[in-house]
Amino acid sequence: MVTTDDARWLADYLRKMVSGRPAVWAGSEMTLAQLLALHFISAKAPVTLITLSEALGTRPPATCAMVDRLARAGLVHRTSDRNDRRRVLLAVTGQASAMIGKTDLQTAQRLQVVLNSMGAAAQRCLTEVMKDTARRLAR
Repeated sequence: MVTTDDARWLADYLRKMVSGRPAVWAGSEMTLAQLLALHFISAKAPVTLITLSEALGTRPPATCAMVDRLARAGLVHRTSDRNDRRRVLLAVTGQASAMIGKTDLQTAQRLQVVLNSMGAAAQRCLTEVMKDTARRLAR
């Protein structure tokens, strides 16, 4: 169960990452949504595009375009679902895992625990917090 403190910690941590533009991802030209997507995919892999889209609160075409950019950057790879060949499963690559791991092992582990334990309502809440954070930083 994700607590309010967990959600606040996660939002605060991601705000600091964005405002501080740490070297871990600053040079990669990644957006906050892409960074959040990588963490989500890493925590939930394999994940479908629709699941990712719902978690981020974005429309599937926009999510697909973002995943295309992440795949071209070598951070995400797609595989066909063995049980349903129409479904595409997403996972992070070793390069993305290394980048995510550089954020600090304890932080990455805590982030993964929080994302793994989130229900749909908590994911929607986090998405709204992240959208608000991104809007405020864009001002």
